[in-house]
Amino acid sequence: MVFWKNWSFNIKFSLIAFFITAIAGLLSMGVLGEMLYYPVSFLFTSYPTLKDWIGDWVWSSVMMVGMLWSFGFVFAAVAWFYIQKITRSKVLLIAAYLLILWLWAALLWCWMIKRNLDQLI
Repeated sequence: MVFWKNWSFNIKFSLIAFFITAIAGLLSMGVLGEMLYYPVSFLFTSYPTLKDWIGDWVWSSVMMVGMLWSFGFVFAAVAWFYIQKITRSKVLLIAAYLLILWLWAALLWCWMIKRNLDQLI
């Protein structure tokens, strides 16, 4: 408990968000992963849309993306820590935090699509 009291709000928030989204990614049975696809879908316009995907890989992929996305909160907290040393602008810190979460979702979906490209097309 001593560590928890010494940590900043950002670290506490990120750890709680990490655990909640990891559990939500599993319990939502893929809904979280599917919701994460839509903000990044414009990057993958050369592929069929999510609704056109078929096969056993789709359900496991959306579940995996939803669960792995939780690590984005850890990455964003680390980035916040280092960016905070450069600037104290809350707007810039929050923008960087959100950008990292969005980029992590994009990277996860890019990896998942590339991994299953033969089944997608």
